[in-house]
Amino acid sequence: ASLPFAGRYRQIDFILSDMVNSGIYDIGVITKYNYQSLINHLGSCQDWDLNRKRGGLMLIPPFASGDSRGYRGKIEELRAALPCLEQKNADYVILSDTDTICSIDFRKVIDAHTESGRDMTVVAAPAAENETTASELVIDSADGCTPDGIYLNYAARKGQYSALGMYVIRRDALIEAVTALSAKGFYHLERDFIQQGFNRGTLTIGMYRFDSLVLKNRTILEYYGNSLMMKDENVRNAIFRPEAPVYTTVRDEVPTFYGADSSVSDCLLADGCRIEGKVENSVLFRGVVIGKNAVVRNSIIMAGSVIHDGAVVENAIIDKEAQVSGLRRITGAPMSPMIIRKGEVV
Repeated sequence: ASLPFAGRYRQIDFILSDMVNSGIYDIGVITKYNYQSLINHLGSCQDWDLNRKRGGLMLIPPFASGDSRGYRGKIEELRAALPCLEQKNADYVILSDTDTICSIDFRKVIDAHTESGRDMTVVAAPAAENETTASELVIDSADGCTPDGIYLNYAARKGQYSALGMYVIRRDALIEAVTALSAKGFYHLERDFIQQGFNRGTLTIGMYRFDSLVLKNRTILEYYGNSLMMKDENVRNAIFRPEAPVYTTVRDEVPTFYGADSSVSDCLLADGCRIEGKVENSVLFRGVVIGKNAVVRNSIIMAGSVIHDGAVVENAIIDKEAQVSGLRRITGAPMSPMIIRKGEVV
């Protein structure tokens, strides 16, 4: 959820903004592990207008039930959220992952769900022709709204639909399902609840077809490719729609400085950078420094990192506050980018 994306955002910004833009102001974020950076990013949540006396955003710690086992599935996560769910009086619950980047109006999803009269609605997008990465949930549907078959951990083929990790279900039905399944030792939402319920005919499922642009950051290679795709104006227009802005934590930075000998082409740069060298086809986050005669190509440089004078970085992902020393060369491959860890000095 706190993974930096598109120069100045975190992945969670996109789903939170979609919910707020859809009029949803009662949101619970189930944390998993290493969530200090997520807490630091969200702060008081005022940038999303979620610092409210009623509703707003609630952080739900992992395994609040006291279970000491490692994470196994979403049912266990939702079990930790049961006290929160039971206190609310909403009719429906929207469940969503944070690794899907899109701009979706959940009001349309809710309307389609209530009109269908089904127990659950799955948001899914048509599979890409060259889909190679397995999706957690894949759907066969002849009419684009009624599932004919459900597959798990499967690379969707053309004509099938890849679920976006977004579901709508009645609150009382979700509470009942999580309570019953966790009591029986089941922990996997897609396998033990959705697929099993569909196969047995005990769960009626509808599908909401989402035809706009979707970026999925399920693997490092997808993250790398999607990050570079954000330089495309058509991609940005599909994600950052004027009527549905993407909110994030505001940080007042000075504008990016371009030195007299700098050269920048086909890049996405955040504010606060200092560019003295050459940058091509790359994404730079806040406060990045590119030294004189340094060259950066086809790379993602995260906040506060420094590429010193004369260094060359190509096909790489440089995490926050890392440094590439002068005259060093970091070179990855387009299908296997080099990764430099947070704070590392090369």
